[in-house]
Amino acid sequence: MVSCNLCRSWMVAILFLFGSGTAFAQQIDNVHDYQLKVVFIYNFSKFIEWPEAAFADNNASFQVCVVGENPFGESLQSLNSRLYKTHPIAVKFPQSLAEAKNCHILYIGESGKSTPWRDLIKNLGDAPVLTVSSSGDAAESGIGIGFVTKEGKIRWDLNLNATRKAQLKVSAKLVEIAASIIGEVPR
Repeated sequence: MVSCNLCRSWMVAILFLFGSGTAFAQQIDNVHDYQLKVVFIYNFSKFIEWPEAAFADNNASFQVCVVGENPFGESLQSLNSRLYKTHPIAVKFPQSLAEAKNCHILYIGESGKSTPWRDLIKNLGDAPVLTVSSSGDAAESGIGIGFVTKEGKIRWDLNLNATRKAQLKVSAKLVEIAASIIGEVPR
């Protein structure tokens, strides 16, 4: 039997995908923040387009990675059964910059906020990697998406300068529902 928390997480995902722009941000009782963040990370892939060059071939995996502390626990592994378009999702924990450059979504955990974290962002250059973090100043620090809590709800700040540098095309729908935006919104 599937746990109630997992049921609620998937209900949030469905609301996010098919609901109005603000439905995803409703207060969800008894759902652990990081379980919900896994759902958001997966759904970000629905609203962001990676360049074809980000994949070796049509069968290459879509890598969701974590550096630093992994706050997601086992809930992150649920992504291993999902797809990004035709690409199977693979959860990875890179140990080097070269491995991190192969990620499509790179979550930077709390222990990754030190100087090596800033070096990592700088050294990713224009690699097509969506960086995500829960650090309070993540988006201002050059991360593509920074989770924030506003009025008890999980939201995110979106750094369009960082996503453009990473050659990612962000859907207007994702821009529209971001808590705040850094960089100029395309017209």
